[in-house]
Amino acid sequence: MRNVAMSIAVAAAIILVDAADVSVPALSMSGTPLRVLASADASIPAWPLPSRRDLAAALPSAEGIGPTGYAIPADHPRPPLGRFKLTAYARPKGRARAITATGTSARAGRTVAVDPKVIPLGSRIFIEGIGERIAEDVGPGVKGRHIDVFLPSHPAATKFGVQRGTVSVIPPAGTS
Repeated sequence: MRNVAMSIAVAAAIILVDAADVSVPALSMSGTPLRVLASADASIPAWPLPSRRDLAAALPSAEGIGPTGYAIPADHPRPPLGRFKLTAYARPKGRARAITATGTSARAGRTVAVDPKVIPLGSRIFIEGIGERIAEDVGPGVKGRHIDVFLPSHPAATKFGVQRGTVSVIPPAGTS
């Protein structure tokens, strides 16, 4: 196996030297080196070397090592608002759709109900373990540090139960 690898390396070196069209010193028995000019019958384009910017993307980094979890958006503010009680709700049975306090249709994966005194309606929020949502609704039981997450069905809402999570408000684009 080692001989095969060595043969491939020597062949690659010969091809590269041949393609580069450079003068290569050769050993001779007389003690004086002969100058051999490699022929350039074949034209091989120059090998593109990656820039430092591209190299960072190609090499593995230590950031990929460690526990996996939810990605935090780049515009995630620091520090978070704190820990909130999280519950879930679904559209009322028998209704075609749920209309939120802001007038939009509630959608799973987007809508949460909040206390507007704590989180203003229309705010984009990030909930640890759940992801990014929009504060579009209010509820009679949603007071203080309590968020109600809209889910697609009642069984899903029941399974969600009561959880706790860290919540942050994401500033609008263009603000610091």
